[in-house]
Amino acid sequence: MAEQLQLEVLTPQKRVLPVETPWVTIPGSQGELGVLPEHIPLVTTVDTGILQYEQDGNRRRAAVHYGYAQVQGDRVTLLSGMVELSDEIDLERARNAEQRAREKLRELIAQQNEERNRLDKFEAKLRRSLVRQQAAQ
Repeated sequence: MAEQLQLEVLTPQKRVLPVETPWVTIPGSQGELGVLPEHIPLVTTVDTGILQYEQDGNRRRAAVHYGYAQVQGDRVTLLSGMVELSDEIDLERARNAEQRAREKLRELIAQQNEERNRLDKFEAKLRRSLVRQQAAQ
C-alpha cells in the first residue's frame, strides 16, 4: 500500500505544485473532500476554498479559486484558474479587497432594496387598476 499521494496543482499559467503528501483536503463544490492513498478514482469540481496538504511534516494551505480535481490511483491532479500558496498571499491587499467588496455589496443591496420597493409599489398600482376595471364592468 502506498503511503504518499502525488499531488499536482496546475493553473493555465504554471505548475504550482508537484508534491508528495500523505493526505490532501480539496474544497469540492459539494463540500470538503479528504483524500488518502488508495482513494477510489473520481473527478470532481472544485469551489473557491482552502486546499490543504502536508509537506515535510507541516500542514500547508493554498487558496484555490474554482476548477476540477481528479483522483486516480495515488495521484491527485487539481486544475484551477487561480491558485495562491499561503506564503504568496499579500494579507494586507486581501483585507483591502475584502473591505472594498463589502462596501460595494452594501451599495448594491441598498440599490436592490430600493428597486424592490419601487417594484412593489408599481405591482400594487397595477393590482388596484385591475380591480377598479373589474368593479366598473
